[in-house]
Amino acid sequence: MSRDLRADDGLIKKIRDTYKWAYIDFLAILIGIAGGAGAIVFRSVIEIIHGIFFSGAYQEGLSPGYYVILYPIIGGLIVGPIVCILAPEAKGHGVPQIIESLQVGGGQIRKRVGFLLILCSAVIIGSGGSAGREGPIAQIGASFGSLIGQIFRLGSRDLKLLTVCGVAAGVAGTFNAPMGGAIFSMEVVARRFSPFDSVPILLSAVVGTAVAGTLITPTPAFANPEFAFSTADLALCFVLGPIFGAIAFSWVRFFYLVEDSFEALNIPKMLKPAAGGIVAGVGGYYLFGYGIMGVGYDGITRIFEMEFPVFSDAVLLLIALGLVKILATSFTVGSGGSGGIFAPSLYIGFMFGVAFGLFADAFLPDLDTASPTVYGLLGMAALFAGAARAPLTCIVMIPEMASSYSRLPPIIIACVLSYATAQILMKGMSIYSIKLMKKGIFIDQPQPVLKGIAVGEAMQPEVVVARPEMPLRELREQIFRLNHNGFPVVKDGRLVGIVTFDDLRKIPISEQDQTLVGDVAVREVITVRPDQSAKYAMDLMYENKIGRLPVVNADNPQKLVGIITRTDVIRAYEMGGPR
Repeated sequence: MSRDLRADDGLIKKIRDTYKWAYIDFLAILIGIAGGAGAIVFRSVIEIIHGIFFSGAYQEGLSPGYYVILYPIIGGLIVGPIVCILAPEAKGHGVPQIIESLQVGGGQIRKRVGFLLILCSAVIIGSGGSAGREGPIAQIGASFGSLIGQIFRLGSRDLKLLTVCGVAAGVAGTFNAPMGGAIFSMEVVARRFSPFDSVPILLSAVVGTAVAGTLITPTPAFANPEFAFSTADLALCFVLGPIFGAIAFSWVRFFYLVEDSFEALNIPKMLKPAAGGIVAGVGGYYLFGYGIMGVGYDGITRIFEMEFPVFSDAVLLLIALGLVKILATSFTVGSGGSGGIFAPSLYIGFMFGVAFGLFADAFLPDLDTASPTVYGLLGMAALFAGAARAPLTCIVMIPEMASSYSRLPPIIIACVLSYATAQILMKGMSIYSIKLMKKGIFIDQPQPVLKGIAVGEAMQPEVVVARPEMPLRELREQIFRLNHNGFPVVKDGRLVGIVTFDDLRKIPISEQDQTLVGDVAVREVITVRPDQSAKYAMDLMYENKIGRLPVVNADNPQKLVGIITRTDVIRAYEMGGPR
């Protein structure tokens, strides 16, 4: 009898698992529809804004005026306040924020992010800022996936899976590359996935591509050269791969050097994207029509169609284009503008790749080598494979974007060797993971036990607060009476700062009757959300040498919902999870 019961239980479990799998797949299809439509809306908004800015700059036979330099600056002035006030997640190149939401946020992304990302990124790219579409559209798709998961009240694991499905749908719809979009979401964003996960991710990517292709006629992103490689070309790929791994390392290092410089720059945060737009404006003016401004695919197409009669002039132009694109992208995105780094990486890799092909033609004239523009496609794949730690994505996506799958071995060789070289130089990091490492999130390390405990499970929901108008004498009495070392500062129900015993000690006792809490409180408050992990909260406390963190509402960062201390985290760990 017991054996029959066990068999029945096993059958019921299989039925439940099958039902759940079908349910997740159905939601993945919905996300694919939303992601594909979102990709087209995003592209359309970029085109509209680009037309508003550049409608008078393309008059036949005329060079653009100096006013073109102002366009990215104006775009930065529009986006800066939006990012600073409404959606800090829209800042930068997008993909690290998605990975962070998966690692420490349970896959939850605020509802407003999708709309504001479309607006901010479209303004930056449409006004001539040097940035790509993949980071924003990945975040837009992720926000759709996260929203659907939250609407249907799914658990953390399923919510994360649907967030990744959104990334796949958005990227696949944008680039007309279903396999590339799916692999990008699994290799770069999710990083750890199972065969169970791959089915809904692939479904979202295919549906996203189909929806985007229904709304607009799908065309290859690049011209379609034949990948006609000889044995000599195959041998040259063993040289190209390590060279581009070193270039990828240099590109990533320079990007973060610029970003760190802007972080330290002593000007208002909302003005920094405008300051970064200056470089794109100047570079775009002097190299107008070569793709320095915007995504850059127009510049790639122009090089595809060019003749290269003079070797030295052509190589100098190509190297100059690659270097200026590095400068323009680093300043546009590193300053806090909203945009991706995938398309600029392809542009940079293409220019250096064509230069490599010209060198091969000039110095190995007796060998039957491929066209220099074909080496440009190899350079695209190799550079991003090294910079993003994404060889599989590049091996699949670049042929998809060019609608040519012939002769994959050279692409594989170039990508794998570039990836290996860049990993040695970057010590296992990537252009995405470096951003997270600076926040104390190490995505390639085994996850600790505390990561399974949410802040909401460990925090204290009842919080004693201080008011900005409270005299420091009254605060001192409150500290001694309650034996607390710090208090959030709240005004009219909004979190406006935090004050600690160390802030109090800086004021002489004789002046504490006249000095108010608002005069000494720290206004830049480090906060966490209830859905983030206790491990993340503990890392923030140790990194900033503080003992407590205000916990704020996920949709309203000024609404205080609790406070978490190191003691709270340790207590939750000792109790094995929720208190």
